[in-house]
Amino acid sequence: MLLTGFGLGCLLPLFVITLRDFRHLLVGQLFLLVTVASAAFLVDPLIPTEWRWITSDLQTALPALFWLLCQLIFAPRPRLKSIWGAMALYSFLAPALARPFVEPGDAWTPAVFFGWRLGQFFEYVVLLHGLSFVIRYWRNDLVEARRKARLAFLLIVGSAVGVATVSLNFGLYHEYIRGIITGLAAFATLICLVTAREGILDLVGSDRPAGSPQPQPGPPAKAEPQAAHFAQHEQDAAVLGRTMDTGFYRTEKLTLKKLSEATEIPEYRLRKVINQALGYRNFNDYINQLRVADAAERLRNEPDTPVLNISLDVGYRTLSSFNRAFRDIQNATPTEFRQQCPGADIS
Repeated sequence: MLLTGFGLGCLLPLFVITLRDFRHLLVGQLFLLVTVASAAFLVDPLIPTEWRWITSDLQTALPALFWLLCQLIFAPRPRLKSIWGAMALYSFLAPALARPFVEPGDAWTPAVFFGWRLGQFFEYVVLLHGLSFVIRYWRNDLVEARRKARLAFLLIVGSAVGVATVSLNFGLYHEYIRGIITGLAAFATLICLVTAREGILDLVGSDRPAGSPQPQPGPPAKAEPQAAHFAQHEQDAAVLGRTMDTGFYRTEKLTLKKLSEATEIPEYRLRKVINQALGYRNFNDYINQLRVADAAERLRNEPDTPVLNISLDVGYRTLSSFNRAFRDIQNATPTEFRQQCPGADIS
Protein backbone atom coordinates (compact mmCIF):
# COMPACT_ATOMS: atom_id res chain seq x y z
CA MET A 1 0.00 0.00 0.00
CA LEU A 2 2.92 2.35 0.72
CA LEU A 3 4.36 1.84 -2.76
CA THR A 4 0.93 2.23 -4.31
CA GLY A 5 0.47 5.50 -2.45
CA PHE A 6 3.90 6.69 -3.57
CA GLY A 7 3.06 5.87 -7.20
CA LEU A 8 -0.29 7.64 -7.05
CA GLY A 9 1.36 10.57 -5.30
CA CYS A 10 3.73 10.98 -8.26
CA LEU A 11 1.09 10.36 -10.93
CA LEU A 12 -1.31 12.96 -9.54
CA PRO A 13 0.99 16.03 -9.91
CA LEU A 14 2.14 14.65 -13.27
CA PHE A 15 -1.48 14.57 -14.41
CA VAL A 16 -2.23 18.04 -13.00
CA ILE A 17 0.83 19.68 -14.61
CA THR A 18 0.10 18.07 -17.97
CA LEU A 19 -3.57 19.06 -17.76
CA ARG A 20 -2.72 22.64 -16.85
CA ASP A 21 0.13 23.30 -19.28
CA PHE A 22 -0.26 20.90 -22.20
CA ARG A 23 -3.95 20.05 -22.53
CA HIS A 24 -4.22 22.19 -25.69
CA LEU A 25 -1.71 19.92 -27.47
CA LEU A 26 -2.59 16.54 -28.94
CA VAL A 27 0.56 15.03 -27.46
CA GLY A 28 -0.37 16.47 -24.07
CA GLN A 29 -3.84 14.93 -24.26
CA LEU A 30 -2.24 11.62 -25.17
CA PHE A 31 0.09 11.80 -22.19
CA LEU A 32 -2.92 12.36 -19.93
CA LEU A 33 -4.21 9.00 -21.17
CA VAL A 34 -0.81 7.46 -20.38
CA THR A 35 -1.02 8.68 -16.77
CA VAL A 36 -4.57 7.33 -16.44
CA ALA A 37 -3.52 3.95 -17.87
CA SER A 38 -0.50 3.92 -15.52
CA ALA A 39 -2.78 4.56 -12.56
CA ALA A 40 -4.96 1.66 -13.72
CA PHE A 41 -1.89 -0.61 -13.83
CA LEU A 42 -1.00 0.50 -10.32
CA VAL A 43 -4.38 0.01 -8.63
CA ASP A 44 -5.59 -3.02 -10.61
CA PRO A 45 -5.07 -5.51 -7.71
CA LEU A 46 -7.12 -3.26 -5.40
CA ILE A 47 -10.15 -3.06 -7.69
CA PRO A 48 -13.13 -5.39 -7.01
CA THR A 49 -13.22 -8.32 -9.40
CA GLU A 50 -16.43 -7.26 -11.11
CA TRP A 51 -14.87 -3.89 -12.05
CA ARG A 52 -11.35 -5.03 -12.81
CA TRP A 53 -12.07 -5.30 -16.53
CA ILE A 54 -11.87 -1.48 -16.68
CA THR A 55 -8.35 -1.26 -15.24
CA SER A 56 -7.28 -4.31 -17.24
CA ASP A 57 -8.35 -2.72 -20.52
CA LEU A 58 -6.70 0.58 -19.63
CA GLN A 59 -3.34 -0.94 -18.73
CA THR A 60 -3.38 -3.05 -21.90
CA ALA A 61 -3.46 0.20 -23.90
CA LEU A 62 -0.06 1.37 -22.56
CA PRO A 63 2.12 -0.05 -25.42
CA ALA A 64 -0.15 1.50 -28.07
CA LEU A 65 -0.20 4.84 -26.24
CA PHE A 66 3.59 4.82 -25.98
CA TRP A 67 3.86 4.13 -29.72
CA LEU A 68 1.57 7.09 -30.42
CA LEU A 69 3.71 9.33 -28.19
CA CYS A 70 6.85 8.33 -30.08
CA GLN A 71 5.15 9.03 -33.39
CA LEU A 72 3.89 12.48 -32.39
CA ILE A 73 7.09 13.61 -30.67
CA PHE A 74 9.84 12.15 -32.87
CA ALA A 75 8.49 11.05 -36.26
CA PRO A 76 9.21 13.68 -38.97
CA ARG A 77 5.65 13.19 -40.21
CA PRO A 78 3.53 10.83 -38.09
CA ARG A 79 1.73 8.12 -40.04
CA LEU A 80 -0.95 6.74 -37.78
CA LYS A 81 -2.82 5.00 -40.61
CA SER A 82 -0.26 2.28 -41.24
CA ILE A 83 0.40 -1.37 -40.50
CA TRP A 84 2.03 -0.25 -37.24
CA GLY A 85 -1.04 1.76 -36.32
CA ALA A 86 -3.22 -1.26 -37.06
CA MET A 87 -1.08 -3.45 -34.78
CA ALA A 88 -1.20 -0.82 -32.02
CA LEU A 89 -4.99 -0.69 -32.28
CA TYR A 90 -5.27 -4.49 -32.30
CA SER A 91 -2.97 -4.86 -29.27
CA PHE A 92 -5.54 -3.35 -26.89
CA LEU A 93 -8.83 -3.63 -28.81
CA ALA A 94 -8.71 -7.41 -29.33
CA PRO A 95 -8.12 -8.26 -25.62
CA ALA A 96 -10.84 -5.81 -24.61
CA LEU A 97 -13.35 -7.52 -26.89
CA ALA A 98 -12.19 -11.03 -25.98
CA ARG A 99 -12.11 -10.51 -22.21
CA PRO A 100 -15.81 -11.37 -21.57
CA PHE A 101 -15.48 -14.66 -23.44
CA VAL A 102 -11.98 -16.08 -22.81
CA GLU A 103 -9.26 -15.83 -20.20
CA PRO A 104 -5.56 -15.53 -21.04
CA GLY A 105 -4.80 -18.77 -19.20
CA ASP A 106 -7.38 -20.86 -21.07
CA ALA A 107 -6.35 -23.82 -23.20
CA TRP A 108 -4.88 -23.00 -26.60
CA THR A 109 -7.75 -22.21 -28.94
CA PRO A 110 -8.23 -19.84 -31.90
CA ALA A 111 -10.13 -17.46 -29.58
CA VAL A 112 -7.22 -17.38 -27.12
CA PHE A 113 -4.71 -16.90 -29.94
CA PHE A 114 -6.55 -14.04 -31.66
CA GLY A 115 -7.87 -12.54 -28.45
CA TRP A 116 -4.66 -12.65 -26.37
CA ARG A 117 -1.52 -14.15 -27.85
CA LEU A 118 -1.51 -12.19 -31.09
CA GLY A 119 -2.29 -8.96 -29.23
CA GLN A 120 0.61 -9.61 -26.82
CA PHE A 121 2.96 -10.16 -29.75
CA PHE A 122 1.81 -6.87 -31.29
CA GLU A 123 2.47 -5.12 -27.96
CA TYR A 124 6.15 -6.02 -28.21
CA VAL A 125 6.26 -5.04 -31.88
CA VAL A 126 4.79 -1.56 -31.38
CA LEU A 127 6.95 -0.97 -28.30
CA LEU A 128 10.11 -1.75 -30.27
CA HIS A 129 8.88 0.26 -33.24
CA GLY A 130 8.21 3.24 -31.00
CA LEU A 131 11.67 2.99 -29.45
CA SER A 132 13.18 2.78 -32.94
CA PHE A 133 11.68 6.21 -33.70
CA VAL A 134 13.29 7.58 -30.55
CA ILE A 135 16.69 6.20 -31.57
CA ARG A 136 16.44 7.23 -35.23
CA TYR A 137 15.00 10.72 -34.92
CA TRP A 138 15.87 12.19 -31.52
CA ARG A 139 18.88 14.06 -32.94
CA ASN A 140 16.73 15.80 -35.57
CA ASP A 141 15.30 18.37 -33.17
CA LEU A 142 17.32 21.54 -33.71
CA VAL A 143 17.00 22.70 -30.08
CA GLU A 144 19.51 20.70 -28.05
CA ALA A 145 18.04 21.19 -24.57
CA ARG A 146 14.61 20.08 -25.75
CA ARG A 147 16.09 17.20 -27.76
CA LYS A 148 17.84 15.73 -24.72
CA ALA A 149 14.83 16.28 -22.48
CA ARG A 150 12.54 14.44 -24.88
CA LEU A 151 14.99 11.57 -25.19
CA ALA A 152 15.15 11.13 -21.42
CA PHE A 153 11.39 11.55 -21.11
CA LEU A 154 10.49 8.84 -23.62
CA LEU A 155 13.21 6.42 -22.52
CA ILE A 156 11.86 6.60 -18.97
CA VAL A 157 8.28 6.08 -20.12
CA GLY A 158 9.25 3.39 -22.65
CA SER A 159 11.34 1.43 -20.15
CA ALA A 160 8.54 1.44 -17.61
CA VAL A 161 5.92 0.40 -20.18
CA GLY A 162 8.21 -2.34 -21.49
CA VAL A 163 8.90 -3.80 -18.04
CA ALA A 164 5.21 -3.61 -17.13
CA THR A 165 4.15 -5.31 -20.38
CA VAL A 166 6.62 -8.17 -20.04
CA SER A 167 5.81 -8.70 -16.37
CA LEU A 168 2.06 -8.78 -17.04
CA ASN A 169 2.27 -11.10 -20.05
CA PHE A 170 4.61 -13.59 -18.39
CA GLY A 171 3.41 -13.30 -14.80
CA LEU A 172 6.91 -12.45 -13.60
CA TYR A 173 5.91 -9.89 -11.00
CA HIS A 174 4.79 -9.72 -7.41
CA GLU A 175 2.13 -7.13 -6.71
CA TYR A 176 4.58 -4.73 -5.06
CA ILE A 177 6.49 -4.54 -8.37
CA ARG A 178 3.61 -2.45 -9.76
CA GLY A 179 4.29 0.21 -7.17
CA ILE A 180 8.05 0.19 -7.79
CA ILE A 181 7.71 0.41 -11.60
CA THR A 182 5.02 3.06 -11.60
CA GLY A 183 6.39 5.09 -8.69
CA LEU A 184 9.96 5.33 -9.97
CA ALA A 185 8.91 6.03 -13.57
CA ALA A 186 6.35 8.66 -12.51
CA PHE A 187 8.85 10.33 -10.16
CA ALA A 188 11.59 10.46 -12.83
CA THR A 189 9.12 11.72 -15.45
CA LEU A 190 7.84 14.36 -13.03
CA ILE A 191 11.38 15.64 -12.46
CA CYS A 192 12.02 15.63 -16.20
CA LEU A 193 8.80 17.50 -16.89
CA VAL A 194 9.37 20.12 -14.20
CA THR A 195 13.02 20.80 -15.02
CA ALA A 196 12.51 20.87 -18.82
CA ARG A 197 8.89 21.96 -19.05
CA GLU A 198 9.59 24.44 -21.88
CA GLY A 199 8.81 22.42 -24.96
CA ILE A 200 9.29 18.87 -23.70
CA LEU A 201 5.87 17.72 -24.91
CA ASP A 202 5.01 20.28 -27.58
CA LEU A 203 5.93 19.59 -31.17
CA VAL A 204 8.67 21.78 -32.59
CA GLY A 205 7.19 24.99 -33.88
CA SER A 206 3.62 23.97 -33.02
CA ASP A 207 2.85 26.85 -30.72
CA ARG A 208 5.85 29.17 -30.98
CA PRO A 209 6.92 31.54 -33.76
CA ALA A 210 10.00 30.42 -35.57
CA GLY A 211 11.92 33.48 -34.49
CA SER A 212 11.11 33.42 -30.79
CA PRO A 213 13.93 32.92 -28.29
CA GLN A 214 14.81 29.33 -27.47
CA PRO A 215 17.50 27.88 -25.21
CA GLN A 216 20.63 27.11 -27.20
CA PRO A 217 23.98 25.76 -26.14
CA GLY A 218 26.97 27.93 -26.78
CA PRO A 219 30.58 28.05 -25.71
CA PRO A 220 30.78 31.70 -24.56
CA ALA A 221 30.69 32.09 -20.80
CA LYS A 222 29.38 35.65 -21.10
CA ALA A 223 26.43 36.74 -23.20
CA GLU A 224 27.40 38.49 -26.40
CA PRO A 225 26.10 42.02 -26.95
CA GLN A 226 22.78 41.96 -28.77
CA ALA A 227 24.11 43.74 -31.87
CA ALA A 228 27.06 41.35 -32.23
CA HIS A 229 24.79 38.36 -31.68
CA PHE A 230 22.38 39.57 -34.39
CA ALA A 231 25.25 40.26 -36.79
CA GLN A 232 26.62 36.74 -36.24
CA HIS A 233 23.17 35.29 -36.83
CA GLU A 234 22.78 37.20 -40.11
CA GLN A 235 26.26 36.22 -41.25
CA ASP A 236 25.58 32.53 -40.54
CA ALA A 237 22.31 32.69 -42.48
CA ALA A 238 24.08 34.30 -45.45
CA VAL A 239 26.85 31.67 -45.48
CA LEU A 240 24.29 28.88 -45.23
CA GLY A 241 22.29 30.37 -48.12
CA ARG A 242 25.34 30.65 -50.36
CA THR A 243 26.36 27.09 -49.58
CA MET A 244 22.93 25.73 -50.45
CA ASP A 245 22.78 27.85 -53.63
CA THR A 246 25.73 25.81 -54.90
CA GLY A 247 23.58 22.68 -54.59
CA PHE A 248 25.25 21.33 -51.48
CA TYR A 249 21.86 19.98 -50.32
CA ARG A 250 22.20 17.36 -53.06
CA THR A 251 25.02 15.70 -51.13
CA GLU A 252 24.10 12.09 -50.42
CA LYS A 253 23.80 11.15 -46.75
CA LEU A 254 24.01 14.82 -45.81
CA THR A 255 24.18 15.44 -42.06
CA LEU A 256 24.35 18.53 -39.90
CA LYS A 257 27.98 17.66 -39.15
CA LYS A 258 28.88 17.62 -42.87
CA LEU A 259 27.09 20.91 -43.39
CA SER A 260 28.93 22.40 -40.41
CA GLU A 261 32.27 21.35 -41.90
CA ALA A 262 31.35 22.78 -45.32
CA THR A 263 30.18 26.13 -43.94
CA GLU A 264 32.72 26.29 -41.08
CA ILE A 265 29.82 27.19 -38.77
CA PRO A 266 29.50 25.29 -35.45
CA GLU A 267 26.57 22.91 -35.31
CA TYR A 268 24.83 24.75 -32.47
CA ARG A 269 24.77 27.96 -34.56
CA LEU A 270 23.52 26.11 -37.63
CA ARG A 271 20.67 24.67 -35.57
CA LYS A 272 19.75 28.16 -34.43
CA VAL A 273 19.71 29.55 -37.98
CA ILE A 274 17.67 26.69 -39.44
CA ASN A 275 15.19 26.64 -36.57
CA GLN A 276 14.81 30.32 -35.69
CA ALA A 277 15.64 32.19 -38.90
CA LEU A 278 14.21 29.69 -41.41
CA GLY A 279 11.51 28.17 -39.18
CA TYR A 280 12.12 24.48 -39.87
CA ARG A 281 11.19 21.82 -37.36
CA ASN A 282 14.32 19.76 -37.91
CA PHE A 283 17.27 19.32 -40.21
CA ASN A 284 15.63 16.67 -42.39
CA ASP A 285 12.64 18.92 -43.07
CA TYR A 286 14.98 21.69 -44.21
CA ILE A 287 16.95 19.45 -46.58
CA ASN A 288 13.81 17.77 -47.95
CA GLN A 289 12.26 21.15 -48.77
CA LEU A 290 15.30 22.16 -50.80
CA ARG A 291 15.57 18.82 -52.57
CA VAL A 292 11.88 18.57 -53.40
CA ALA A 293 11.80 22.15 -54.71
CA ASP A 294 14.73 21.32 -57.00
CA ALA A 295 13.09 18.07 -58.11
CA ALA A 296 9.74 19.78 -58.78
CA GLU A 297 11.45 22.31 -61.04
CA ARG A 298 13.14 19.56 -62.99
CA LEU A 299 9.93 17.54 -63.27
CA ARG A 300 8.28 20.60 -64.87
CA ASN A 301 11.16 21.44 -67.20
CA GLU A 302 12.47 17.99 -68.10
CA PRO A 303 9.45 15.84 -69.01
CA ASP A 304 11.64 13.12 -70.55
CA THR A 305 14.06 12.67 -67.64
CA PRO A 306 13.17 9.54 -65.61
CA VAL A 307 11.96 10.19 -62.08
CA LEU A 308 14.63 7.86 -60.71
CA ASN A 309 17.40 9.94 -62.28
CA ILE A 310 16.00 13.13 -60.79
CA SER A 311 15.68 11.55 -57.34
CA LEU A 312 19.31 10.43 -57.39
CA ASP A 313 20.50 13.80 -58.71
CA VAL A 314 18.90 15.77 -55.87
CA GLY A 315 20.42 13.54 -53.20
CA TYR A 316 18.06 10.66 -52.43
CA ARG A 317 19.49 7.18 -52.25
CA THR A 318 16.27 5.36 -53.15
CA LEU A 319 13.22 6.14 -55.21
CA SER A 320 10.93 5.18 -52.32
CA SER A 321 12.46 7.76 -49.97
CA PHE A 322 12.18 10.40 -52.70
CA ASN A 323 8.54 9.53 -53.39
CA ARG A 324 7.70 9.68 -49.70
CA ALA A 325 9.36 13.08 -49.15
CA PHE A 326 7.88 14.51 -52.35
CA ARG A 327 4.36 13.36 -51.50
CA ASP A 328 4.61 14.78 -47.98
CA ILE A 329 5.52 18.24 -49.31
CA GLN A 330 3.67 18.44 -52.62
CA ASN A 331 0.66 16.24 -51.72
CA ALA A 332 1.24 14.25 -54.90
CA THR A 333 3.71 11.67 -56.15
CA PRO A 334 6.40 12.88 -58.58
CA THR A 335 4.57 11.19 -61.46
CA GLU A 336 1.25 12.80 -60.51
CA PHE A 337 2.96 16.17 -60.13
CA ARG A 338 4.50 15.89 -63.59
CA GLN A 339 1.16 14.95 -65.13
CA GLN A 340 -0.47 18.00 -63.52
CA CYS A 341 2.09 20.40 -65.01
CA PRO A 342 0.87 22.57 -67.93
CA GLY A 343 1.59 20.94 -71.25
CA ALA A 344 2.20 17.51 -69.77
CA ASP A 345 1.42 14.52 -71.94
CA ILE A 346 -1.07 12.49 -69.90
CA SER A 347 -2.08 10.14 -72.67
